[in-house]
Amino acid sequence: MESLGHYLLRGRLRLLEDGVEVYEGQDARTGLEVVVFRPLEGTPPQLALPCALPWIDCLEGAWVAEVPVGAVRATWLAGQVEPGRLAQWVRQLSEALEKAREAGVPVGYVVPELIWTRGRRVWLGGLGVGRPEQRWDYEGFLQTVRALAGELYPALPWREALEAYATGQLEAATFYAQLEAPPAEPSPLSVVPLEGAPPSEPPPEARAKGHLRVQVNEPPPPPPAQATPPRRIRIEERTEPPFEVVVPPERRRLRWLWLLPLVLLLGGMGLWWRGRAPTPAGPALYPVEFRLEPPGPKASVAVLEAPEGSQMPVGVELAEVPGVVVFDRPGVYRIRIRVPGRVPVESLIEVPSPGGISIQLR
Repeated sequence: MESLGHYLLRGRLRLLEDGVEVYEGQDARTGLEVVVFRPLEGTPPQLALPCALPWIDCLEGAWVAEVPVGAVRATWLAGQVEPGRLAQWVRQLSEALEKAREAGVPVGYVVPELIWTRGRRVWLGGLGVGRPEQRWDYEGFLQTVRALAGELYPALPWREALEAYATGQLEAATFYAQLEAPPAEPSPLSVVPLEGAPPSEPPPEARAKGHLRVQVNEPPPPPPAQATPPRRIRIEERTEPPFEVVVPPERRRLRWLWLLPLVLLLGGMGLWWRGRAPTPAGPALYPVEFRLEPPGPKASVAVLEAPEGSQMPVGVELAEVPGVVVFDRPGVYRIRIRVPGRVPVESLIEVPSPGGISIQLR
């Protein structure tokens, strides 16, 4: 691992066209994430922009910018961002470009590798890094949005406004208004006359007001049904019996006694079923076993970014590993493993993980 003063450089993110290299690193004193641009002459500009990575140091021909706590590279979420969050990202990146242009600060490179995000916030790195052929990279801004949107880009309702803004054909205020506009409702259905039906001309007052004339043709009434003649019944035989009918008195019987065993049986079955019914389940938990390689002292685990809906505390040490850490939602987590005397390790894990997770310590 290469070092620059007290900064540890983990790996190169991007090689820009004019030979400037962009590295991802960490401050060995505080553990904060940084981005290093080198070689660059002079001193970086100090702009208090909420959507830009702030410059914190300049040494050995390199500029160092600080990454907000818990922010991740936007390229990790490319193609998985919902339209509402993507629109907010685009608005913030555009505002960073416009503020830098008003202050005369160049933004020569806008590429996906220089974008960091946390929730609905987004930050652009490299403000003040110039480019020989262009001062503000609006074309790179357009290509970056395409890369972050992925397959969703052709269906974006503000896609045409974005392209017009990036090419200088649309003002920023108009572009922001179209970003915040609700999606257009479908047009109402038109009335198409049936084939063969003569066109009917509406009256002049209806044509002036734009009303439709509806004519309902009622079917003819059915013919009256013929009245059915009454039937005549002739009784020629006597229907009464030739003898006297004696009905014996009804005995009083306890007919409800046979229901008693049935009630007792149903009550017993209810008690039996109630004893076998499962108790309501609590919230689902997802335990994950962590292992350290090579094995050594205990390490602490902290969650830096959790999936949507998770209540896991961010930036707080949860447990010690090796051992089992319990998560409350499935999905992708960004965690940090800290071992005394070693450089902290960040990693992306997916929960649930039936086989556990092995952390390679540097």
